[in-house]
Amino acid sequence: MGNLVDDLGGMPTLEVVIADFVARIARDPMIGFFFAKVDLSRLVQLELQFAARTLGAEVAYDGRPLRQAHQQLRIADGQFNRRRELLRQTLRDHAVPDAVERTLLEHTERLRAAVTHFAGQGCNHPTAGSLMVEVSADGRESAVDWP
Repeated sequence: MGNLVDDLGGMPTLEVVIADFVARIARDPMIGFFFAKVDLSRLVQLELQFAARTLGAEVAYDGRPLRQAHQQLRIADGQFNRRRELLRQTLRDHAVPDAVERTLLEHTERLRAAVTHFAGQGCNHPTAGSLMVEVSADGRESAVDWP
């Protein structure tokens, strides 16, 4: 029996999708600042390993545990939602099979508690003004007052 990576077209196809996703999050105005000093080629490899394992491939993941890797970043729910939305958009733009999209998005959501530090609060971008726009997982935008 195959895995969802095979259903997608193999590791080369998954790598194209993941490389596009990493490029999108790195240039995004809401969360891109998190990646300003990150080795993006290394991030592509880690995200590829992580996604492949999530989709059932027997691939080693050589990154740090997620909670440890994100602990100092102070990621808010809105920023987590934005990353999830960018993943959803990337998967749709690459026309991945529904099962692949569903598996990756559901797995991402299960990781929320390990990654975020401000559950239920707005964006904590360092240059944020008094009003921010938060993007929910389904792409809806809402204004959030930020102290």
